Amino acid sequence: MKTFLAAALALVCAHSPAVSAETSKHKLSDWELGPVLFGDKISRSKMRGKVVVIEHWGVKCPPCIALLPHMAELDKRNRKKGLVVIGAESQGHSKSDIEPLVKKNKIEYPITSGANGPISFNGIPHAFVFDVDGKLIFEGNPGNEDFDRTIRKALRDVKDDEEEAETPSMLCENSTWTNSDGKEIKAAVKEATETEVTFVMFAGKTVKYPLDQLSDESRTKIEDALKAREDAAGGE
Repeated sequence: MKTFLAAALALVCAHSPAVSAETSKHKLSDWELGPVLFGDKISRSKMRGKVVVIEHWGVKCPPCIALLPHMAELDKRNRKKGLVVIGAESQGHSKSDIEPLVKKNKIEYPITSGANGPISFNGIPHAFVFDVDGKLIFEGNPGNEDFDRTIRKALRDVKDDEEEAETPSMLCENSTWTNSDGKEIKAAVKEATETEVTFVMFAGKTVKYPLDQLSDESRTKIEDALKAREDAAGGE
């Protein structure tokens, strides 16, 4: 069994190609995560300004299982430095199938039921790494030494806790909003006035949007949040 695992791991850990010009244009905001099965709920606002890893793996994938201790250690060693690791179980297994592996490997990072992105790939494990600006900077096998090297380099750009503390809190955390035409907008709300709302998209991009072009439900929710903030400020 050990020989089989070693051979399988050696096969998948062959040097992965660098991110191509075609794939490097993609952002973290292009990915949709499945429901969280284990670990803390994933907040997009908490991922902003962090180095994010989305690793596709599977319960019935020996090379994936062999890498779980490394992924768990990577998370524990770099979490406070600004790394966010997400394990996307991509074979459709149930929580009961996944739980023994989570416990055995002492995994503390979130495990989701898959993840969807614009880039097709063959085989798992397969990881995507995004820098503090949400830009894709690595795509390939997480057993590749370039994976760890890319993360170490990207973590240098993470702001320290004091700088993050200066960042104002959101008026509304990440949610799905709709405009008057029914189109969905997935973003947090940084601020709002009587005429416009400032959205903060998944990868951190700020977009100003006319308040009257949102649906009645979305507009009411934002207006209620704004009123609640004003009431809280008045009571201080």
